[in-house]
Amino acid sequence: MNALNQYIELFESQQATIDANAPEALNARRQAALEALKQLKKLPEKGDEGFEMISLNDMFAPDYGLNISRVHFPADAQKAFTCDIPNVSRMSVLMVNDAFVALPGLENNLPDGVEVMSLAKAATLYPELFKDSIAPVSNPVVALNYLFVQDGVFIRVAKGVRLEKPVQVLSIFNASAPMMAARRIKIVVEDDAKASILLCDHPRVNDFDYLNCRVIEAETGRNASLELYDLEESTPRTRRASVTAVAQHHGSNLNLVSLFLNGGMTRNEYLPVYRGEQCTTRLGGMVIGGGAQIIDNAVFLTHDHPHCTSEQLFKYALFDSSQGAFEGKVTVAEGAAYTNAHQSNRNLLASENARMHSQPQLIIYCDEVKAAHGSATGQLDEKALFYMRSRGIPEAEARMMLINAFMNDVLEGIEHEALRERLRCLVDKRLRGSESTCQSCAALEK
Repeated sequence: MNALNQYIELFESQQATIDANAPEALNARRQAALEALKQLKKLPEKGDEGFEMISLNDMFAPDYGLNISRVHFPADAQKAFTCDIPNVSRMSVLMVNDAFVALPGLENNLPDGVEVMSLAKAATLYPELFKDSIAPVSNPVVALNYLFVQDGVFIRVAKGVRLEKPVQVLSIFNASAPMMAARRIKIVVEDDAKASILLCDHPRVNDFDYLNCRVIEAETGRNASLELYDLEESTPRTRRASVTAVAQHHGSNLNLVSLFLNGGMTRNEYLPVYRGEQCTTRLGGMVIGGGAQIIDNAVFLTHDHPHCTSEQLFKYALFDSSQGAFEGKVTVAEGAAYTNAHQSNRNLLASENARMHSQPQLIIYCDEVKAAHGSATGQLDEKALFYMRSRGIPEAEARMMLINAFMNDVLEGIEHEALRERLRCLVDKRLRGSESTCQSCAALEK
C-alpha cells in the first residue's frame, strides 16, 4: 500500500477546512509541501537508503484520524502535570494531541522578554518569523507536517534575556480513537539570549494507536545559547516521526540531548544549519530499547562556515528483540576551514535477539580540519561483570550498574543539574524494568 497517496487525497479533499482553521502564515507553505510529496511519489520503506530499520510507509499507513475541524479535546492540566520531575524551577505548557492549551497563570510566570503561546496565535502576530523555513520541505516528514499543521507551541526569548528556568512543553495524546497529530514547535532565541527547554512526549490514553508527526524549528541568534532536551516516554502503540532543524547564527551554542525510555517505533532526524562562524553544536542521544521497539536516530550536519565545532555522542542499550539504528553524516564543505567535528556511536546488545545498525559518515572537502568518527557495538564487559560479582554484587544489579555507567556521559551532557539528576533516576527505574513513565512529565517546583 502506498501510504502517501491517502494523505495527498485527504489534504486535497479537506484543504479548504484546513486553511480556514489556520493562519495564513501556516497555510503559505502547504502548496510547496504538496508538490514535494507528489514528486516523492512514495514514503521511504525499510531497506531504502538511510532507512535500514524503519519504514515510514508502514508507519503512516494505518488509518489514523486527524483533527482537521479542530474538535476540542478536554484535558485536566492538574492531572497532566502530576509528575516525577520535581525540584526544578520552570514554566510548563501543554500540547493536547496537536493543540496548544493555555494554562492559568502562565503569562504571569514568564519573565520579561519571554513569550510562550499558541503557534497559530504567533503566526498571526508575527507572520514575518514564519517566512523562513528552517526544516526542508523536501523531507517527507516535514512536508506531511506542513500539509496538516494547524497549531503548536511558540517560544521566543528576546535579545539579551537569560532564561535560567527551563520551559517545559508536555505533549500528550488523549484521543479515544487512533489519531495522528501534526505537531509543530517553533523556538526563537534572539541575539545574546539564553534558553533551556524540556520537551516531554507522553500518552494519557494507552489503548489506541497514535502517530506523532512532529517538526521542531529553532533559531539561535548571534552569541545565543539554546539547551534543548527531548524525552520520549510513550507506549508500544505510539509511533513518532520527528525532524528537528536548528539554524545557528554567528557565535551561537546548541546543546541538544534526546532520551528514549519507552515507545513503539521512533524515527528522529536532526538537521543543524550554520548561518555564521564560530558556532558550537553538541548532539547527544540515549536509547534504552526493549520488547519489539524500533528506534532510529539520524543526524545530517554540513559544516559550511569556518571555525565551527560539532560533537555527537549517541548510545544505545538494546534488550529483548528491540532494534536500533544510527546514521550520522557530517560533511565539511570547501571553505569551512578550522572545523572541529567529532562523532561517536556506542551500542550495547543485552540480548541475542537485539539488533543494531550503525552508519557514521565523514565527508571532507577542506584542509585545516580536525575530524573524527567511530562506531562500536558489543556486549557488557564480562571481566568487569565477574569482578563485581566476586565482590558480592548480584548479577542483575551488576549488569544494571555497568549499563548506567555506560550511559553516564550522555546524561552528563545535560547542563541543568536538577533535571540531570531526575532523568538519571528515570533511567535507573527504566533499567530495573519499571515503567518509569512519570504519568506525564511534570511540574517542577516553582
